[in-house]
Amino acid sequence: MNDKVKVCIEKLEKVIIEAIRTTDKYAFQDPAWEIIDEISEVDNPSDAIEPILMLVEKYPLLDYGGPGPFGSFLETYFNKGYEEKLIESIKRKPTEYTIFLLVRIANDTRNPKRQEYMELLKSHSENDCLSDQWKDIIRNYK
Repeated sequence: MNDKVKVCIEKLEKVIIEAIRTTDKYAFQDPAWEIIDEISEVDNPSDAIEPILMLVEKYPLLDYGGPGPFGSFLETYFNKGYEEKLIESIKRKPTEYTIFLLVRIANDTRNPKRQEYMELLKSHSENDCLSDQWKDIIRNYK
């Protein structure tokens, strides 16, 4: 991982911890936009995809936005490797946010991998790490 990306990931983790400590999602979301802009300026910004998903895995309860700074950044790599890394993350440690991101990808009815995404979603319809609300969303998703 690029040193600049590593420093940015460390900054992101600090603002996540602060947002959790203060129970203020904007303590994360506001500075995260600027940090994501820094990542976007490095030579290989896609190097940040997996570390960002790992932060979400590590801190699953934070409201990351809809899609927020992380989702907006990650989705710029749609059809460029992002989906595979998202699936790996969900298989490692599903979170409500990564399931939300998967739903956004599965919304593309023309995507040739949509059935694969739907099966992965449905496989989490009873996952204890998800709220009842998310379990219902998954069960009713078509």
